[in-house]
Amino acid sequence: MENIKFIGTSGTRTPTQGTTCLLISDHCVIDAGNLINTFGDNIFTIEHIFLTHSHLDHIIDIPFLADLFVAKKNIALKIYGLKSTLDDLQQFIFNHRIWPNFKEITLIGYTDKTIEFIELEIESPYNIDGVTLTPFKTNHTEGSCGYIIEKGESGILFTSDTYKCDRIWELLDEHPNIHTLITEVSFPSSFEKLAFDSKHLTPSLLAEELKKCKRDDFSLYVMHLKALFVSTIIEELNALQLLRNGGKVLIDGDGINYTQP
Repeated sequence: MENIKFIGTSGTRTPTQGTTCLLISDHCVIDAGNLINTFGDNIFTIEHIFLTHSHLDHIIDIPFLADLFVAKKNIALKIYGLKSTLDDLQQFIFNHRIWPNFKEITLIGYTDKTIEFIELEIESPYNIDGVTLTPFKTNHTEGSCGYIIEKGESGILFTSDTYKCDRIWELLDEHPNIHTLITEVSFPSSFEKLAFDSKHLTPSLLAEELKKCKRDDFSLYVMHLKALFVSTIIEELNALQLLRNGGKVLIDGDGINYTQP
Protein backbone atom coordinates (compact mmCIF):
# COMPACT_ATOMS: atom_id res chain seq x y z
CA MET A 1 0.00 0.00 0.00
CA GLU A 2 1.23 3.46 -0.90
CA ASN A 3 -1.14 5.33 1.37
CA ILE A 4 -2.97 5.23 4.68
CA LYS A 5 -6.69 4.69 4.17
CA PHE A 6 -9.08 6.21 6.69
CA ILE A 7 -11.81 3.65 7.36
CA GLY A 8 -13.41 5.61 10.20
CA THR A 9 -12.85 9.28 11.03
CA SER A 10 -15.77 10.53 13.10
CA GLY A 11 -15.93 11.27 16.80
CA THR A 12 -19.46 9.84 16.80
CA ARG A 13 -20.77 6.56 15.41
CA THR A 14 -23.77 7.23 13.13
CA PRO A 15 -25.59 5.26 10.38
CA THR A 16 -23.27 6.86 7.81
CA GLN A 17 -20.04 7.44 9.76
CA GLY A 18 -17.56 5.15 11.44
CA THR A 19 -15.28 5.91 14.35
CA THR A 20 -11.50 5.81 14.37
CA CYS A 21 -9.90 3.16 12.15
CA LEU A 22 -6.87 3.53 9.86
CA LEU A 23 -5.73 0.89 7.39
CA ILE A 24 -1.95 1.22 7.24
CA SER A 25 -1.07 -1.95 5.33
CA ASP A 26 -2.80 -4.93 3.78
CA HIS A 27 -2.91 -6.71 7.16
CA CYS A 28 -2.74 -3.96 9.79
CA VAL A 29 -5.00 -1.26 11.20
CA ILE A 30 -4.75 1.35 13.92
CA ASP A 31 -7.87 1.13 16.09
CA ALA A 32 -11.03 -0.80 15.31
CA GLY A 33 -13.87 1.69 15.17
CA ASN A 34 -15.23 0.69 11.75
CA LEU A 35 -13.93 -2.70 10.62
CA ILE A 36 -16.97 -4.95 10.30
CA ASN A 37 -19.12 -2.66 8.14
CA THR A 38 -16.23 -1.70 5.86
CA PHE A 39 -14.31 -4.83 4.94
CA GLY A 40 -17.02 -7.40 4.29
CA ASP A 41 -15.50 -10.74 3.30
CA ASN A 42 -12.05 -9.11 3.22
CA ILE A 43 -12.13 -8.72 7.00
CA PHE A 44 -10.06 -11.89 7.38
CA THR A 45 -7.03 -10.17 5.83
CA ILE A 46 -6.65 -8.12 9.03
CA GLU A 47 -4.09 -9.74 11.34
CA HIS A 48 -2.75 -6.85 13.46
CA ILE A 49 -4.62 -4.13 15.39
CA PHE A 50 -2.59 -1.37 17.05
CA LEU A 51 -4.71 0.44 19.64
CA THR A 52 -4.40 4.05 20.75
CA HIS A 53 -6.53 3.54 23.88
CA SER A 54 -9.48 1.57 25.19
CA HIS A 55 -12.43 3.92 24.65
CA LEU A 56 -15.36 2.17 23.01
CA ASP A 57 -15.23 4.05 19.71
CA HIS A 58 -11.69 2.74 19.15
CA ILE A 59 -12.20 -0.91 20.13
CA ILE A 60 -15.85 -1.58 19.31
CA ASP A 61 -15.34 -4.08 16.47
CA ILE A 62 -12.66 -6.21 18.16
CA PRO A 63 -15.10 -8.50 20.01
CA PHE A 64 -17.11 -9.13 16.83
CA LEU A 65 -13.91 -9.70 14.85
CA ALA A 66 -12.78 -12.32 17.38
CA ASP A 67 -16.18 -13.98 17.06
CA LEU A 68 -15.61 -14.33 13.31
CA PHE A 69 -11.96 -15.35 13.52
CA VAL A 70 -12.47 -18.28 15.89
CA ALA A 71 -14.10 -20.37 13.15
CA LYS A 72 -12.20 -19.04 10.13
CA LYS A 73 -8.53 -18.24 10.87
CA ASN A 74 -5.54 -20.44 11.63
CA ILE A 75 -3.46 -17.79 13.43
CA ALA A 76 -4.29 -15.49 16.33
CA LEU A 77 -5.47 -11.93 15.82
CA LYS A 78 -2.68 -9.82 17.35
CA ILE A 79 -3.81 -6.82 19.36
CA TYR A 80 -1.15 -4.28 20.39
CA GLY A 81 -1.48 -1.60 23.06
CA LEU A 82 0.00 -0.07 26.16
CA LYS A 83 -0.45 -2.09 29.33
CA SER A 84 -3.42 -0.10 30.67
CA THR A 85 -5.27 -0.46 27.37
CA LEU A 86 -4.77 -4.22 27.20
CA ASP A 87 -5.70 -4.56 30.87
CA ASP A 88 -8.97 -2.73 30.16
CA LEU A 89 -9.82 -5.12 27.31
CA GLN A 90 -9.12 -8.11 29.51
CA GLN A 91 -10.98 -6.84 32.56
CA PHE A 92 -14.00 -5.20 30.97
CA ILE A 93 -14.55 -6.89 27.59
CA PHE A 94 -12.95 -10.33 27.30
CA ASN A 95 -14.03 -11.47 30.75
CA HIS A 96 -16.67 -14.14 29.96
CA ARG A 97 -19.34 -11.67 31.16
CA ILE A 98 -19.47 -8.91 28.55
CA TRP A 99 -17.87 -11.20 25.92
CA PRO A 100 -16.15 -14.59 25.82
CA ASN A 101 -12.48 -14.50 26.73
CA PHE A 102 -11.02 -15.22 23.32
CA LYS A 103 -7.52 -15.07 24.79
CA GLU A 104 -8.35 -18.52 26.22
CA ILE A 105 -10.46 -19.91 23.36
CA THR A 106 -8.58 -21.89 20.72
CA LEU A 107 -9.19 -21.38 17.00
CA ILE A 108 -11.35 -24.24 15.72
CA GLY A 109 -9.10 -26.98 14.37
CA TYR A 110 -5.85 -25.26 15.40
CA THR A 111 -3.70 -24.75 18.48
CA ASP A 112 -3.43 -20.95 18.56
CA LYS A 113 -5.75 -18.90 20.73
CA THR A 114 -8.17 -16.61 18.90
CA ILE A 115 -6.56 -13.36 20.06
CA GLU A 116 -3.13 -12.47 21.40
CA PHE A 117 -2.30 -9.31 23.37
CA ILE A 118 1.09 -7.71 22.73
CA GLU A 119 2.18 -4.98 25.13
CA LEU A 120 3.84 -1.98 23.50
CA GLU A 121 6.81 -0.06 24.82
CA ILE A 122 6.65 3.72 24.47
CA GLU A 123 8.82 5.07 21.62
CA SER A 124 9.98 1.62 20.53
CA PRO A 125 9.49 0.83 16.82
CA TYR A 126 7.34 -2.05 15.52
CA ASN A 127 7.52 -3.15 11.88
CA ILE A 128 4.50 -4.61 10.07
CA ASP A 129 4.46 -5.16 6.29
CA GLY A 130 7.30 -2.68 5.77
CA VAL A 131 5.58 0.04 7.83
CA THR A 132 7.14 1.12 11.14
CA LEU A 133 4.86 2.17 14.00
CA THR A 134 6.37 3.97 16.98
CA PRO A 135 3.96 4.66 19.87
CA PHE A 136 4.28 7.83 21.94
CA LYS A 137 2.37 8.91 25.05
CA THR A 138 -0.55 11.30 24.64
CA ASN A 139 -2.74 13.22 27.10
CA HIS A 140 -6.13 11.53 26.96
CA THR A 141 -6.66 8.42 29.09
CA GLU A 142 -4.43 6.16 31.12
CA GLY A 143 -2.68 4.07 28.51
CA SER A 144 -3.37 6.35 25.53
CA CYS A 145 -0.85 6.81 22.74
CA GLY A 146 -0.39 8.11 19.24
CA TYR A 147 1.92 6.73 16.55
CA ILE A 148 4.69 7.87 14.26
CA ILE A 149 3.94 5.93 11.08
CA GLU A 150 6.93 5.57 8.75
CA LYS A 151 7.48 3.94 5.39
CA GLY A 152 10.80 4.38 3.63
CA GLU A 153 12.15 7.83 4.40
CA SER A 154 8.76 9.44 5.04
CA GLY A 155 6.81 9.82 8.26
CA ILE A 156 3.28 10.71 9.37
CA LEU A 157 2.36 11.56 12.95
CA PHE A 158 -1.06 10.42 14.16
CA THR A 159 -2.11 11.67 17.60
CA SER A 160 -5.53 10.01 17.86
CA ASP A 161 -7.54 11.44 20.78
CA THR A 162 -5.59 13.91 22.90
CA TYR A 163 -5.68 17.09 24.91
CA LYS A 164 -2.69 19.46 25.16
CA CYS A 165 0.46 17.39 24.74
CA ASP A 166 3.98 18.80 24.47
CA ARG A 167 5.43 15.54 23.14
CA ILE A 168 3.54 15.90 19.85
CA TRP A 169 5.35 19.10 19.00
CA GLU A 170 8.71 17.84 20.24
CA LEU A 171 8.43 14.83 17.94
CA LEU A 172 7.59 17.02 14.96
CA ASP A 173 10.69 19.11 15.63
CA GLU A 174 12.86 16.03 16.23
CA HIS A 175 11.77 14.20 13.07
CA PRO A 176 12.03 16.35 9.93
CA ASN A 177 10.93 13.35 7.84
CA ILE A 178 7.40 13.72 9.29
CA HIS A 179 5.52 15.54 6.54
CA THR A 180 1.99 15.22 7.90
CA LEU A 181 0.27 15.64 11.26
CA ILE A 182 -3.13 14.00 11.76
CA THR A 183 -4.78 15.16 14.96
CA GLU A 184 -8.23 15.52 16.47
CA VAL A 185 -10.65 18.34 17.12
CA SER A 186 -13.77 17.07 18.88
CA PHE A 187 -15.64 20.17 20.06
CA PRO A 188 -16.15 23.84 19.14
CA SER A 189 -14.03 26.35 21.06
CA SER A 190 -17.02 27.35 23.22
CA PHE A 191 -16.90 23.84 24.76
CA GLU A 192 -13.50 24.36 26.37
CA LYS A 193 -14.55 22.92 29.75
CA LEU A 194 -15.98 19.77 28.17
CA ALA A 195 -12.79 19.46 26.11
CA PHE A 196 -10.73 19.70 29.31
CA ASP A 197 -12.92 17.25 31.22
CA SER A 198 -12.89 14.66 28.41
CA LYS A 199 -9.31 15.43 27.26
CA HIS A 200 -10.04 16.51 23.69
CA LEU A 201 -9.08 19.50 21.54
CA THR A 202 -11.03 22.45 20.16
CA PRO A 203 -9.91 24.69 17.27
CA SER A 204 -8.68 27.41 19.64
CA LEU A 205 -6.77 24.88 21.76
CA LEU A 206 -5.16 23.43 18.64
CA ALA A 207 -4.15 26.93 17.54
CA GLU A 208 -2.46 27.47 20.92
CA GLU A 209 -0.70 24.11 20.71
CA LEU A 210 0.67 24.81 17.23
CA LYS A 211 2.66 27.71 18.64
CA LYS A 212 4.84 25.16 20.48
CA CYS A 213 6.20 23.78 17.20
CA LYS A 214 9.16 25.41 15.46
CA ARG A 215 8.21 23.93 12.09
CA ASP A 216 5.52 25.13 9.71
CA ASP A 217 6.30 22.89 6.73
CA PHE A 218 4.02 19.96 7.54
CA SER A 219 0.47 19.31 6.37
CA LEU A 220 -2.21 19.33 9.07
CA TYR A 221 -5.26 17.09 8.87
CA VAL A 222 -8.06 16.90 11.44
CA MET A 223 -10.54 14.14 12.34
CA HIS A 224 -12.72 12.90 15.24
CA LEU A 225 -15.24 15.76 14.97
CA LYS A 226 -18.33 15.12 17.08
CA ALA A 227 -21.28 14.80 14.72
CA LEU A 228 -23.43 17.50 16.34
CA PHE A 229 -20.73 20.15 15.85
CA VAL A 230 -19.16 19.39 12.46
CA SER A 231 -20.17 22.59 10.66
CA THR A 232 -19.19 24.85 13.58
CA ILE A 233 -15.81 23.17 13.99
CA ILE A 234 -15.04 23.44 10.26
CA GLU A 235 -15.95 27.14 10.28
CA GLU A 236 -13.58 27.72 13.20
CA LEU A 237 -10.76 25.68 11.64
CA ASN A 238 -11.04 27.73 8.45
CA ALA A 239 -11.25 31.05 10.31
CA LEU A 240 -8.07 30.19 12.23
CA GLN A 241 -6.39 28.87 9.03
CA LEU A 242 -5.32 25.68 10.79
CA LEU A 243 -5.65 23.23 7.90
CA ARG A 244 -2.26 24.07 6.50
CA ASN A 245 -0.27 22.87 3.48
CA GLY A 246 -3.08 21.00 1.77
CA GLY A 247 -4.62 19.56 4.92
CA LYS A 248 -8.35 19.04 5.39
CA VAL A 249 -10.99 17.59 7.65
CA LEU A 250 -10.82 13.87 6.94
CA ILE A 251 -13.88 11.80 6.09
CA ASP A 252 -14.32 8.03 5.79
CA GLY A 253 -12.61 6.74 2.64
CA ASP A 254 -9.92 9.42 2.44
CA GLY A 255 -6.27 8.52 2.00
CA ILE A 256 -2.89 10.14 2.64
CA ASN A 257 0.23 9.06 0.76
CA TYR A 258 3.19 7.79 2.73
CA THR A 259 5.49 9.89 0.56
CA GLN A 260 5.44 13.68 0.67
CA PRO A 261 1.97 14.81 -0.54
